[in-house]
Amino acid sequence: AIEACNQDPGIGAIVVTGAGRGFCAGADIKGFNRSIENRESGNGQRSDLDPPPRREEHLAAFLRRSKPLIAAVNGPSIGVGLTMTLPMDIRIASEKARFSMRFIRVGITPEVASTTYLAQIVGLPNALDLVLTARIIEAEEAVQMGLVNDIVAPDRLMDEAMTVAGLIADNPLDCVMEGKLMVHRHMVEQDIDKVVAEEDRAFYKVQAGPAHKEFVSAFLEKREPRFNQA
Repeated sequence: AIEACNQDPGIGAIVVTGAGRGFCAGADIKGFNRSIENRESGNGQRSDLDPPPRREEHLAAFLRRSKPLIAAVNGPSIGVGLTMTLPMDIRIASEKARFSMRFIRVGITPEVASTTYLAQIVGLPNALDLVLTARIIEAEEAVQMGLVNDIVAPDRLMDEAMTVAGLIADNPLDCVMEGKLMVHRHMVEQDIDKVVAEEDRAFYKVQAGPAHKEFVSAFLEKREPRFNQA
């Protein structure tokens, strides 16, 4: 569904939420058990405990290159249900949401590039707390540590997420994507000269494009700019 939105020129931002009362409660534990049984029986099937086949594009890379993603967390966001939101761009939680890096508690380790993203989002002390204790936190603590951008009443969650998506989609898509990709790429980049060179490349590229021209025309004509119009 996300890739279909990426390919649709009429969509400028994407809201992701859970079906039903939860966002994503994590991996299928019964599936883990079947994998262990397969491994121990020696039937030759690949187990979830084996390294997966090398993928051309992992989930974090896919989410990073996608149009802006707003996670509307409507309930429990546990394990992969949390880590999948970290490469997304904005996280808004219902007051009923709960979060946990549950991996170590179930005898596995974090994934989806979360050991980079989590520390960048909440800071190293909070990241280590969440990973090593595997505790479950409420929405209020999540917003205090910066894990989510905002918390709202359950009946306002989708309206708030769609409002944020609308604000993003109202901007020129090429500039939005350049800005998003640079922030993701540069979050751990130590070479400031490289960062500045990349920013200069993007700046002069979009400055020569139609969005900048439209903004200047709109300013001079005292009207709102009309971006993303065919």
